[in-house]
Amino acid sequence: MRIIVAEHVGETRAAVFDGDRAVELHQDRWSERKSRAIRGEIYRARVRRLEPQLNGAFLDIGRGPDGFLPFGAAGRPAGFHEGAAIGVQIAREAFQEKGPTLTLHEVEPGDAPQALLTAPPLAERLSGLHDAPIIPAVKAGIDIDAEFEAALEAEVPLNGGGRLIIEPVTALTAIDVDAAGRTGGKGNFAFDLNRTAAREAARQIRLRGIGGVVAIDFLPLKKKGDQTALEATLKSAFKNDPAKVDIAPSSRFAIVELARQRLGRALHEQMWERFGVENLETRALAALRALEAEGRANRASQLVLEAGADVHDWLTRDPVGWNKAMASRLGARFTLKLSDRLPPRGFSAGRV
Repeated sequence: MRIIVAEHVGETRAAVFDGDRAVELHQDRWSERKSRAIRGEIYRARVRRLEPQLNGAFLDIGRGPDGFLPFGAAGRPAGFHEGAAIGVQIAREAFQEKGPTLTLHEVEPGDAPQALLTAPPLAERLSGLHDAPIIPAVKAGIDIDAEFEAALEAEVPLNGGGRLIIEPVTALTAIDVDAAGRTGGKGNFAFDLNRTAAREAARQIRLRGIGGVVAIDFLPLKKKGDQTALEATLKSAFKNDPAKVDIAPSSRFAIVELARQRLGRALHEQMWERFGVENLETRALAALRALEAEGRANRASQLVLEAGADVHDWLTRDPVGWNKAMASRLGARFTLKLSDRLPPRGFSAGRV
């Protein structure tokens, strides 16, 4: 295992590599430094309201949306009431419209809400979780940004031919196994393709941080023994996944449903505003990466970052302090220019 990290202006990107392939992708954005509660952090929270119908309570942790503390089979703890200061730990990060899930954690009395134990930087967190060394992307010779781009593609080619088509929707993630021109040879064509697809589907689910229900539409198999072997292949492919994965038996329509534990937001939930459409911050940070890359390629040149109206507005407001940070890396040799020829979320970085 290796942790490959790239420290960009505006965000840190990191990948967990097992051998020569990425198996997890993560990012920490500067814009979320004061609003995101990270898994494992400990807070002294304030009970905002009890929810008897949900057998739990919502707590103010002092950053981001309120967290939810489920009481479980034991019911409401003694002395637990609205307004009480309670120690909690982040068990699952916020995603979509849901706040973080909390567990009780013993802490010293004091004012609430208050952060008591915050997470270390992204690369250090991953290094500790996987007991793996941290290597800068430049030193490793890995284009980590290309890994992120590929992990947002709907289509994933399979070795030997065929493809996966991955489509996240509100209630679940659908994965279709498509032969895509792959032709049969010796052996069981559908079974061989399905096994390849199962292994890659498991990698992609972990890579993209997909949680919740996933439905995989495999090619139909005639033999029950082949179906049993396919299910075993899929279970084996998840054996190193840190999230809990429950796999249901295949339906008669060759669809396998599984549920993967949510540990945080999926990659597309962080980077898209809707299916296949990057949000404004994603586009603005891409513009900053382009500017920095141009600056490192042309170390003595004056630079210009042209941006469409939306990206230009975000960069002008500078909600993450990018201008000062970029100047410390490249020097004061770049300008930001509003472009009428580019689409609202377009950009172009180059020399003056």
